[in-house]
Amino acid sequence: MADHEETNLRRRALLRRIGLASGLAYVAPVLTTLGVARASGASGGSGGGGRGGGSRPVVRQQRRVAKPQPQRVRRAPPPPDPELVVLLPPGATAEAVTQAGYDVLASSPVAGATLLRLALPSGETPETALARLAGSFPGAVGDENHLYAPDDFLCEAGDCAAHEMIGWSGWPSAYAPRIGMIDTGINTDHEALRGQKLTVHQVDLGKRDAAGRQHGTAIAALLLGRLDSRTPGLLPHAELVAVEAFHNRGGADQADAFSLGQALERMVAAGVSVINMSFSGPENIVLKRLVEHAAAQGIGLVAAAGNGGPGAGPAWPAAWPEVIAVTAVDDEQRSYRQANRGPYVTLAGPGVNLWTAASISGGRLRSGTSYAAPFVTAALAIEQMRNPDAPVAAVVAGLIGCAKDLGEAGFDETFGHGLVTAPNLCTATVAGDGAKNYLTSGE
Repeated sequence: MADHEETNLRRRALLRRIGLASGLAYVAPVLTTLGVARASGASGGSGGGGRGGGSRPVVRQQRRVAKPQPQRVRRAPPPPDPELVVLLPPGATAEAVTQAGYDVLASSPVAGATLLRLALPSGETPETALARLAGSFPGAVGDENHLYAPDDFLCEAGDCAAHEMIGWSGWPSAYAPRIGMIDTGINTDHEALRGQKLTVHQVDLGKRDAAGRQHGTAIAALLLGRLDSRTPGLLPHAELVAVEAFHNRGGADQADAFSLGQALERMVAAGVSVINMSFSGPENIVLKRLVEHAAAQGIGLVAAAGNGGPGAGPAWPAAWPEVIAVTAVDDEQRSYRQANRGPYVTLAGPGVNLWTAASISGGRLRSGTSYAAPFVTAALAIEQMRNPDAPVAAVVAGLIGCAKDLGEAGFDETFGHGLVTAPNLCTATVAGDGAKNYLTSGE
């Protein structure tokens, strides 16, 4: 079987599994306007036109849509009976708690005190039960007996293929960088983002309509998605500060340099370590100065390389030297057919047929350099935490040194320096002077 036939079979199998039609989804080209930034996602965003952004007529073929197959939903086990966990002060005993009307399920001595596991009394809420305990046993510390799970990616086969491609297996909760993103609207009620450490600001759009939430929600979920969702993110423990800088004009989401400048200022004020910019547009000197200002504050800057096609010119802000320009590859590490090429391309990331959050609920497959950028953003944020005293340029050099070379040997204009890899797969970290230090295998 030819490689492309095998790939199509895998793709159709995934589409059937998630309840979509067996045919490939049609993606219409989007006309873009000079002077505005556009989201660099071919599906789910406002950018991603065909090669060169031409306006040739498009012939849409009629096709019968297969009836969606019922999704196989794994039933969650019923929730356990509510419990409390209490640390008694010295001198207090489990017997006294039992006499106060509580059912002691387990008891253990810890740190010179007594740790209890209690059944929640019938007819009481955790709040009332804990308040009564505090009144009866001054100095006691109690809470609900919360459940915890291993910090691994809880996704079904195929849903985490992009993570696996770069060796990303998750990071402990101690790795919780503050990262930023400038994008369209975000659905903060999406199940992948609900309860996450997400702060959303919006620039003053004046009388213009706010942008849609498809693109921004997808990017936010790639970065921050809950581990227990269908669209787990790269850094679910991180703090994400997002600025909605886009407006809607004629059905297309776009941002002007003024709004993007406002957004960059918000990012600097928020003290983020890295900013994800999954959009592209023309060169602008004012925006360039503001990008330079953000970089001078020690903030890492990551942007989509653009979806204009191999023959397109540079796209900004990715083409400025202060910014890491990210192109996209598919699951076989081949270049995304609509990605820009050029000497400004720095790194590649997974960005073709990625499974990520839809605008309202659930997920969908998306493609574009927009969706590759978060993989580099996450890797840079982790490396900055591992090398807190190193300048951004040295940390970026470390990422480049650890990238997997693709295409022509060494740097090339299609893949840049190669495919970004998870920091834990690279033994070299970067010192403040730019020299590489090698870690022992036991770290």
